[in-house]
Amino acid sequence: MTTQTQATQLLKLIFKGRLDFGSQRTYDMVLRHWHTRIESYFKNDVLFKAETVFSEEEFAFIVPQQTLMSTEKNWRSTTSILKEIAQFAVAGHVGAWWVLNGQILDEQNIEPKSEKAAVTEFMLGRQLIEAGKRIEASEALSRAIEKYEKHALAYERRGYVNYKLQNFNDALYDFSKSIDLYPNNAEPYYGRGKIKMQRNEWESAASDFDYTIKRSFAVQPIHWLARLRRGECLLQAKRYDEAAKELRFFMQRKFKDDDPNSRFAAKAAQMLVECEKFVPALPAATKSSGKGSAKSKGAR
Repeated sequence: MTTQTQATQLLKLIFKGRLDFGSQRTYDMVLRHWHTRIESYFKNDVLFKAETVFSEEEFAFIVPQQTLMSTEKNWRSTTSILKEIAQFAVAGHVGAWWVLNGQILDEQNIEPKSEKAAVTEFMLGRQLIEAGKRIEASEALSRAIEKYEKHALAYERRGYVNYKLQNFNDALYDFSKSIDLYPNNAEPYYGRGKIKMQRNEWESAASDFDYTIKRSFAVQPIHWLARLRRGECLLQAKRYDEAAKELRFFMQRKFKDDDPNSRFAAKAAQMLVECEKFVPALPAATKSSGKGSAKSKGAR
């Protein structure tokens, strides 16, 4: 493929996210920067118009969940300017995916990486989670929230830590607070659904996993984890037809070996067999690819 063809070929581009600037002063600075860069450099190559993505009421840049068809030049220009304005933000992130035939060709997780206290404490919290230091991670995330009380992502990550520490009431509060602050983020719905599963609140958990599915894309592992969990909840709630539908969706997906969902095909097949006991007309679970193993406990 020639360079000229690459520049003009329409690509499937996915965007979603939010950046919080925290004050009128910073918001105004970012907006001026955006207009200056568009006029002097990017011209018409950026996919978003300022009036559709900047919210003065919330001092934020908000990209609704959407899929666009555009060119590689538009992709590179748009992700470049998003990286620039992200450095003014006190919290948030924007996800961007370049997809071809269901495969991710490029993925950008655009977020602030500045010296602002809320940013550094949040990044430290994530690093401590990865290092398995959960108590220290919770403390760092709490400091991030103290610095910026509307830090939806810090609440979600602290909820995850509390879930792992089996502080389920605290985790439920954190996930719900994250949802209140940023209801379009998929992760806190998933976390809250897992807590409700612990409590055998199957209907309510299934609803949270449905929200997760609707607020994520098929290229994201969490989308399929939520389908699996929703299927499990619907099975427990004796809604067998609906459970089987979710489980068939999951089993028909071909996961790469490094995808966390690849571990759960056997679990999905077993649950579909349970559904078949009550709805004999369902397709046989043996049509599954058979990937996965019984090591399916302890999902994300």
